[in-house]
Amino acid sequence: MKLIADSGSTKTDWRLIANSEVIASFQTEGLNPFFKSREEIVKVLETEVVLMVSTPASVLEINFYGAGCSSNEKKEELKQVFQSVFKDAIINIAHDLLGAAIALCGNDSGIVAILGTGSNSCVFDGSKIIEEQNSLGYILGDEGAGSNIGKQLMIDFLYQNMPAHIHQSLKEEFNLSKEIILDKVYKEPLPNRFLASFLKWVGEHIDEEDYLQTLVLGAFDNFFKTHLINYSNYREYSINIVGSVGYFFKEYLHIIAFKYEVKIGKIIKAPIDGLVDYHKDE
Repeated sequence: MKLIADSGSTKTDWRLIANSEVIASFQTEGLNPFFKSREEIVKVLETEVVLMVSTPASVLEINFYGAGCSSNEKKEELKQVFQSVFKDAIINIAHDLLGAAIALCGNDSGIVAILGTGSNSCVFDGSKIIEEQNSLGYILGDEGAGSNIGKQLMIDFLYQNMPAHIHQSLKEEFNLSKEIILDKVYKEPLPNRFLASFLKWVGEHIDEEDYLQTLVLGAFDNFFKTHLINYSNYREYSINIVGSVGYFFKEYLHIIAFKYEVKIGKIIKAPIDGLVDYHKDE
């Protein structure tokens, strides 16, 4: 049997494959090695993933595409963690950006963007990544991502730089205060998830609120300026996007793409089905 996984900072989608058929689908929390310790990842594997397979020994191959897995150091670190639980499996660890490229483009070329809790981008030539922008995480980067939009929303909330009724709505619905926000961001674990958690609320109210439309358009514009238009000959490629933020706010992406005279290709919520198709017949 094979395990295929796509892991962001918030969640991991898993598929168990036997004889080229998916026999189990499940989710766990995200396993980004920058945010999760070795012990925390082992706990998820032992208490959640192992429960979905008959025995660890029955898994002969694992293909894991993960946020935070761009460097050889992090890939090797995560490979050792997986090998400690699935001792008989061949372990392949790759960056989630490569997984997104495979799922979106297959064997075709294109610009690939991830817009979920975090953000990233690259140019894919149909087999490998040939250009890539630095991904700096939720503090220094993640332009256009859920954590980035949520961060600006919280900044505007704390400075009261938003319409009064939106400020009041956020305060009442989420029981927000300066102390709570600062604790969530500076003291509690996984502040990027806290910041991205406001995107559902943004999506529910964006159609009737100019402020929220401007917030999202500004974040996407910053993403295009920082990432996409800096690639060589970027107008020659379609821009293909994966992630819940890109998927649910796609109409705003089209507005910014029109501004920069680039064409949008595929927009999908998650890459896991494309990765299954790629690996199941290997």
